[in-house]
Amino acid sequence: MGQTCTVVRLTFALVLSAIGTFLATLGSPWFGLAALTLAAVGGKCAATLFWPMAQSGLDLKIAAPGLALVNSIGNLGGFVSPTLFGYLKDTTGSTNGGLYTLSAASVLAVVGVAFVRHTNRGPRAGAGDRAGVTGKAAVR
Repeated sequence: MGQTCTVVRLTFALVLSAIGTFLATLGSPWFGLAALTLAAVGGKCAATLFWPMAQSGLDLKIAAPGLALVNSIGNLGGFVSPTLFGYLKDTTGSTNGGLYTLSAASVLAVVGVAFVRHTNRGPRAGAGDRAGVTGKAAVR
């Protein structure tokens, strides 16, 4: 139940971020500020829910390199996103294209979360034998 609850909360936060980013393209600048605040709340909540989920989904042997890979891809996104946003603004003369792209990225993240499989990393049968420990299950 804990993993399902986390996935639902993460999905809600990402949808909130997508809606806020999309709403920022409508209305006055003050409405856009309120909508971007909503998007920021969704994005920050999604980040705090994402990292524990990523850690629990990886085997302990590859957790550190796996999280480093996720972090590296995120840092790459920190370069690509502002560059693409600026390119779209220069090309179209409006920030709406960039905001639509950020909204689509949040929706794409929701689709990605839907395909994530969660595994229980509890003791498995035979885990102690592979680790050279007999009797009790191996402590990870």
